[in-house]
Amino acid sequence: MYYQLWNFFLKEDRYFYWQEKVKFNQRYDHYTWQKIIDFLSLIEQNFFLKAQLEETDSIEPFFQLANARGYKLTPEAFAWFVVTRKQIWDLFDMAQKIPYLKEKLLASKNPQQFIKIAADYGYEFTVDELAWLLIEVKSSPELVSINNSVGEILTASHYGRIEIGYWIWLAEDWGIVPPFCHLNKTGNLANKNIRNPFLLDQCFLPKSYFNQRLMSVV
Repeated sequence: MYYQLWNFFLKEDRYFYWQEKVKFNQRYDHYTWQKIIDFLSLIEQNFFLKAQLEETDSIEPFFQLANARGYKLTPEAFAWFVVTRKQIWDLFDMAQKIPYLKEKLLASKNPQQFIKIAADYGYEFTVDELAWLLIEVKSSPELVSINNSVGEILTASHYGRIEIGYWIWLAEDWGIVPPFCHLNKTGNLANKNIRNPFLLDQCFLPKSYFNQRLMSVV
């Protein structure tokens, strides 16, 4: 997914430079986050563009190619995207190595408490950024959900070497990651005074839902 982004943003000297720069820059919005994801998806689908980007040895041609295709992105915005994601993934990775930290995070009563614990360990990101990443993982076409005999959709529990299921389930419990629309539907859907998790903007079927494997429960 990242191609030359490692060289541009994640090499040790570059990473610490951009990490400090991101701290003092304004936070970007979900539109910018999604635009970067869309551009990276375009690279996946376009062999010619992918080959061009793999040959770039500096950051300027990279963004010239992006801008030429209508993705008006800046190095600062991309740095925010890459650094923020690394912060979250590094936290998840550390939680796997330190059981006490994992238990502490999973015991968080709300996302704000989770963010505070993360910050205490040196990982900085917002509730929105955490939600965007987890929604992206949950809806990824690369993950194939499993349909068991009673029709429940079970999200894959690992993403690479990271146990991701815990964090998705926790975020669902907080209400920052939408549930699957067809699970546990409640009555009185017309009541507008209560946050309804089954409204169209609060639920979805992941892309992987349409490529699922069936598993029977004995």
